[in-house]
Amino acid sequence: MMYTTVADAAAPLRQIIAGKHHILVISHVNPDGDAIGSVVGLGLALEQQGHQTTWLVPTPVPPFATRMPGAERVQSYSQDQRLPATVDLVILVDTGDVQRITSIWEEQQTYLRARPLIVIDHHVTNSGEGLCNLVDPLSSSTCELIYGLLRAWDVEFTPELATALLFGITTDTQSFRTSNTTPSALRAAADLLEQYADREAIVRDVYHNTPFTYGKLLALALAEMQRAGDVVWTHVSQEMQRITGADDEAGSEVTDYLAGLGEFKASALFKERRDGTVKVSFRSNPPVDVASVAQQWGGGGHRQAAGCTIMQPLSDAEPLVIAALLQAVEGAQR
Repeated sequence: MMYTTVADAAAPLRQIIAGKHHILVISHVNPDGDAIGSVVGLGLALEQQGHQTTWLVPTPVPPFATRMPGAERVQSYSQDQRLPATVDLVILVDTGDVQRITSIWEEQQTYLRARPLIVIDHHVTNSGEGLCNLVDPLSSSTCELIYGLLRAWDVEFTPELATALLFGITTDTQSFRTSNTTPSALRAAADLLEQYADREAIVRDVYHNTPFTYGKLLALALAEMQRAGDVVWTHVSQEMQRITGADDEAGSEVTDYLAGLGEFKASALFKERRDGTVKVSFRSNPPVDVASVAQQWGGGGHRQAAGCTIMQPLSDAEPLVIAALLQAVEGAQR
């Protein structure tokens, strides 16, 4: 069943969850603030309702989220990890499709298919693979959706729970600057602050916590910037990471900088991975739809923020993707 509003989904979701004992909450590879906030916020709420929970992501919690209360409980999946046999429900949050949990899905398909799945997400590209799906692309974030569900379920908002959800709303709206900053997102944020969410800690950890090596990497990436028409892009190579000492989590600073260059309608960061593949992060201004570009390579996301992985070397990926991005920009202007 697919629902697109909290009002319609709250009762059926609660009915499914009510009879379950041990719930596994999972989010996507390379988790962002909304992913970690969703896992922690929902996990804390489920425990408050008497459920046992396990929290899992395919790759480590990003450094900027590690000090969020509860983030230390989010497990990073390891190869051939044994998942709890007692789990009787899986909830997938902030994840467009099961392929986005990568190694967990690849190694644990039999385990996951044997259990009912709930999906809670706000990506327009979500494929709705759960027994019950709440997918609202108009929501600012998955944390906002979870906030709405918990309000409908009369859950008590502790400061830790409120902080986790505000973390996700803040990061996915880039501090309420993006086009998905809606009145409902602002109302949710205000209510969470009234529930003693730690706004100062969120600002400190997300915006005032950039490592020196990331700054050095940003400088190298900006030196490689290119433009064509209304598109700007650059790349981060493994060699650039080696020179600067930046770890694999670096790169979001580059994406944010490119997106802030006002004369362009779309931007892209190409990040070379250790296995030779290339992660592409897109940003755009309305009406350019970068999610449709990302989907050409099996990716997805939002109309103005999306990503994908190219299974080709960096030198091949850049011209290939930029051609598609230019086409999307030109198409939006017609």
